[in-house]
Amino acid sequence: MKRPAIGYESATPSVLLRDNVASTAATCDAAIAAGASRFVFSSSAFAMGYSHAAIGPHAWCPRYLPVDELHGAMPMETYGLSKLLGEEVLESAARTATSTSFVSLRFTNIVKRERWSSLPWPAPSAAEPLPLILWAYTHEDDVIEAHVAAVTRPEAARPGSHEAYLLAAPDTRFVEPTLDLLKTALGVSGLPLRSPMAGNASVLCADKARERLGVAFRSWRQPASEEVPAAAPSTAASALRGSPAALHACAHHGAQSPQLRGSPAARRALADPRVRHFDLSGFELGCGRLLPVGASLAYKVHGPPIGQGAGIVLHPTSFDAVHNELEYQIGPGQTLDTARFTVIVPNLLGNGVSYSPSLIDPAAGLPPLFSVRDNVRAQRALLEHLGVGCSKEAPLDLVYGYSMGALQAYEWAVAWPESVRRIAAVCGAARCGELNRVFLGSIEAALKADAAWDAAAGRFTRPPTRGLAAFGSIYAGWGVGSSWYTEAEYARAGFASAEDFVERSYLPAFANCDADDLLSQIRTWRDADVAVHTGGDLRAALGRVRARVLLMPCDQDRYFTLGEAEREAALLGDRCVFRPIVSAAGHRAGDPHRPELGAEATWIRRHVYELLAE
Repeated sequence: MKRPAIGYESATPSVLLRDNVASTAATCDAAIAAGASRFVFSSSAFAMGYSHAAIGPHAWCPRYLPVDELHGAMPMETYGLSKLLGEEVLESAARTATSTSFVSLRFTNIVKRERWSSLPWPAPSAAEPLPLILWAYTHEDDVIEAHVAAVTRPEAARPGSHEAYLLAAPDTRFVEPTLDLLKTALGVSGLPLRSPMAGNASVLCADKARERLGVAFRSWRQPASEEVPAAAPSTAASALRGSPAALHACAHHGAQSPQLRGSPAARRALADPRVRHFDLSGFELGCGRLLPVGASLAYKVHGPPIGQGAGIVLHPTSFDAVHNELEYQIGPGQTLDTARFTVIVPNLLGNGVSYSPSLIDPAAGLPPLFSVRDNVRAQRALLEHLGVGCSKEAPLDLVYGYSMGALQAYEWAVAWPESVRRIAAVCGAARCGELNRVFLGSIEAALKADAAWDAAAGRFTRPPTRGLAAFGSIYAGWGVGSSWYTEAEYARAGFASAEDFVERSYLPAFANCDADDLLSQIRTWRDADVAVHTGGDLRAALGRVRARVLLMPCDQDRYFTLGEAEREAALLGDRCVFRPIVSAAGHRAGDPHRPELGAEATWIRRHVYELLAE
């Protein structure tokens, strides 16, 4: 079957890509060689997902509105692809040219002064639709000012980093309300909203450029000659200034900027150019709720293309983890060896990257419970979509999970016994035990004790700074083994005292988390129990397991305890390979990305290799 062309441009894809990408790379190299301290690239908002088709299967439909820099680029034609590849050239250059900072400006549909009076345009309709990204526009002077600011403002990008900025007016070219037009002209409704879309609000969010570059974008509602004062950055945005992952909620014409949502780690993960999103629109949760249009399961694929490696390894994320934080053990020669296996990493529902409270319009009401069972059902649907059969004839080679990832691995083995050949449960269990529930209750109570908690609404009205600090302090007492403190093992990790360890390790780890997402994941964790398949009988549930199980608890884990793991191993019998990790790091031992956990990493890798060799 002949593959369709990448896009609709008149130039052939190969010529357009050659000219745009090669010229960008050559110019970048020359600038670095000349000692340039700042490189500014005129990119395009078309990299976000422009298509000539306004409706139908070839049309671009964003995952949420308004589209911001962290939405993730989805080029559908060669021009947009060439601009995204140009940005990737700069992203790569920033890793080695650490004295140079790089800025990409994604602007679209420049309106010149002499054409300003032509706005507003007649609204698109079902009979005469207009591609969504063409609804946005920018005054030519704003584009010029953004380029000047990108060159001159130190905060536009730090040395050795690359920052992308969307440039757009705060509204569309039309008078009519944007959400109404989406439905009537393009047949699109129910997209998740990252911030309110009042009136004719733009489909693109330029708040990052407004805050960091100081550009006050003009609206057609203002005369072209009217002076627009520079906008002062908000307190929240100022606090995040300089962070390459900072997400700024879009400010609309005549409205205040809503608060920032989602953790920095989640925002970085969403910006990963290789992250993909599997559509979960209409997916029914175990609680009976249907996920709305635009809901997705975010995932990333590593290693050989599916079907070309030795097999498939699934590596679900754990509590407060996102896919790119697991990459330290994925790659050629790593624990999950991509020289042999294709590794697929799905993000947990609720972690801020897949469908989560931080991605839900607060007006939509209480976020639902995402159970472990829901996550695994969604993962199975994803794998089937990718052509991975998950069948008795072609089972998954391995489901590898740490902590909450282990809960998901067990769910795979119990819910679909014939679909997985092996599981590795590292510092995890088949269900959330009673002691574990006590731990979860304590950190949940710490969050909700903050004045920002709105019990009636079931969510936080603002970031609970004190609640997150209490959350981190409590977690520090559970997350490592007792001898980490009593035997001063923290000194191996470079900390002067127990207090120093808590202050510099645990408190910063949770200080900027999205509290609504944390609560969602706590609910998922607390609800986990494979015995739901067998009327509460754990023995019967584990009796369903056909996979080979590598069970690796840590002897000092304080909530997924060694005793519980020993009981599970006894119930599994000869299907289980029991290899405890001896470590003062406790639960942390199963996530050995820190330098002081090299022995734990080697132990885990050794036994995963042995499991895969069976």
